[in-house]
Amino acid sequence: MKKKKNVIPEIIIPKGYDIEDVVDTDEDDFGDEQPILTEEVKIRFE
Repeated sequence: MKKKKNVIPEIIIPKGYDIEDVVDTDEDDFGDEQPILTEEVKIRFE
C-alpha cells in the first residue's frame, strides 16, 4: 500500500457547531512549550 503524498488533512465541522466547539484552540495549557509539528489543514463546514 502506497502512502499518498501531499494530502492535506480535513476537519469537518458538523452543522450547528462552531470551530471553537470542535477544535481546542486554547494555547494557555502549553506554557512556554512549542508544538512538535505544525501543518496546514482544510476546514469544511457542513
